Amino acid sequence: MFVVVLLVALLLAALLWGWRLRRELEAERAYLQRRREKRETGALTQLFLATAAALESGLLLIDRNHRIRFANQALENMLHVELATVTGQAIITLLRDYRADALVKSAIESGEVQSTTFQPPRSPQTLQISCYPLPDHDEYCAIVLLRDITHLAQLERARREMVANVSHELRTPLASIKLLVETLQGAPPPEVAQRMLGNIDDELEAMTHLVDELRELSQIESGRMVMAFQPTDISALVERAIARLRPQAERRQLQLTSEITQPLPLALVDEERIGQVLLNLLNNAIKFTPTDGRITIHVSAVQAANQQTPSRIRHELQQTGLARAIVVAVADTGIGIPESEVDRVFERFYKVDRARTRNSGGTGLGLAIAKHLVERHGGRIWVESEEGHGSTFSLLLPAM
Repeated sequence: MFVVVLLVALLLAALLWGWRLRRELEAERAYLQRRREKRETGALTQLFLATAAALESGLLLIDRNHRIRFANQALENMLHVELATVTGQAIITLLRDYRADALVKSAIESGEVQSTTFQPPRSPQTLQISCYPLPDHDEYCAIVLLRDITHLAQLERARREMVANVSHELRTPLASIKLLVETLQGAPPPEVAQRMLGNIDDELEAMTHLVDELRELSQIESGRMVMAFQPTDISALVERAIARLRPQAERRQLQLTSEITQPLPLALVDEERIGQVLLNLLNNAIKFTPTDGRITIHVSAVQAANQQTPSRIRHELQQTGLARAIVVAVADTGIGIPESEVDRVFERFYKVDRARTRNSGGTGLGLAIAKHLVERHGGRIWVESEEGHGSTFSLLLPAM
């Protein structure tokens, strides 16, 4: 009997020991699992933080109370806020835009990704906001991304303006041609018909010129224009441009002269393209300078290290990184440009005060093309003007 009791006791002890061992093993496995999960969670957290830091877009993590719990550095730079002040805020407090706030709430409620664009109050920026719901997460309900698309919005606006301007510039000569054709169909006297045919030819030439300039601008902006750089005497280019347009200036009783400071180094340029820029600047000066006015082209070599170099030119040299260059300045005594419009003269299709320049002709593309051509040479072009006191268009070209 004693043996039986002893065997039962031993069996019970073994079972108890096995049960305790299993419990300890399970606890150890659970501990190890928690440590592994913690390490994995930490690694994922570090990966998330590294990814968020590398993003150019602003990133927000929204909790179940629709409060911001995390924001990355890009958002601080984009909205000019301090990250420490963002945490705990509502979206509407941060963005101050009801459409953006409504989008985030709608995306969270619907469980679907939603995006829109908005412009923060008193800001020139255009931002795109996208909300990505996290319906299965216990703590967070959404990730919000903000992207600065100001440049894209400006490009789209420029595209719409360009289409509108091209339509306008083509519609005007087409309307004139249509009216002239209708008049010709009425069999006017031969001398009248001849004059009308001449007018039609002028309108067609204007349309052809517009199409040519559009094609040229497209080639420049897309990088498809081939440039033939060669050592060039800029003073010779200037004198050729003057000789070509002198008859036009004389018809308007304008003085057209040059002041070239020697010695003048050669410049590595595309002779045809820079000649085109000079003709455009001279032609504009002739068109906008009243009778008995004066147009002078100043040409000189400048160096960044020379303290006598005018501050504006030193600034432009610094912008290009050039140590020395050739400056060509076309100065006139014309009508000048209002201060509010000086910064826009190099925009496509922009015409200063259309009411004053309606009869001057032109497509509004010449200066835009000139700017692109000069910058393709590694140079700069700018204008200094005072309304009623003339303008000076200057271009900076790399000297050899």
